[in-house]
Amino acid sequence: MASIKYGTPEYYKVQFLDFMADAQADMPEYGEAIIKGFLLALDDWAQYHTKQATHYGDLQERVRQALGVS
Repeated sequence: MASIKYGTPEYYKVQFLDFMADAQADMPEYGEAIIKGFLLALDDWAQYHTKQATHYGDLQERVRQALGVS
C-alpha cells in the first residue's frame, strides 16, 4: 500500500476508520464512548491552550515591566 501523506483528508480517514471499527451495533456504549472521548480531548486541548495564552500574557507583561515599556 502506498504511503498516505500526513495531514491529508485520506490520512485522517484512516485514523477515523480505526476508531469507527470499535463502534458496534450490539454495544452502543462503544460509539457513545468514542463521541465522549472526542469531546474530552477537545476540552483538554482548549484548557491547555487557555493556560498557555495566560502564561504568554504573563511573560509579555514581565518583559514590558523589565524594559519599562507599555
